[in-house]
Amino acid sequence: MELTDNILWLLKQAFYYSLTTVNDAMEPHGVSTAQIGVLRQLANESGLSGAELARRLTITPQAAQMALTSLERRGLVVRKQDPHRGRVLQAYLTDTGRDVAAAVVEDALLVHERVFGVLDAEEQRTLRELLGKVIEQGTGNKRFTDRPPLDS
Repeated sequence: MELTDNILWLLKQAFYYSLTTVNDAMEPHGVSTAQIGVLRQLANESGLSGAELARRLTITPQAAQMALTSLERRGLVVRKQDPHRGRVLQAYLTDTGRDVAAAVVEDALLVHERVFGVLDAEEQRTLRELLGKVIEQGTGNKRFTDRPPLDS
């Protein structure tokens, strides 16, 4: 099998390209790729726990905690004890965190267009569906969606 016929090889190359493009765009904000997801989730829904963020972002709980701790140190996130679940900490964006989240999401959308703009809308939809099937099969979990599908 030729490397260019190997889907895993192509995925690795596409992932590397997209990751480096995102990292370059996020450098001025001082935000990592894991932190982008945390900021976006908290911008959409305040008060999520580290465990909930990990599930939604399909990262380890440790990675979610590391991202939250780093964002908290920078003053972008505060964590408060959940009044109903004792030891659980809920995360909230600060005013500065909201500003950074808005800038990061805006830049991430520009990066998305730069990386996937080579595909038309139908091709992007097909790619999302196919990758979603692989992800769901591999994780055993349905993907979390925080908004209606783009084609609705």
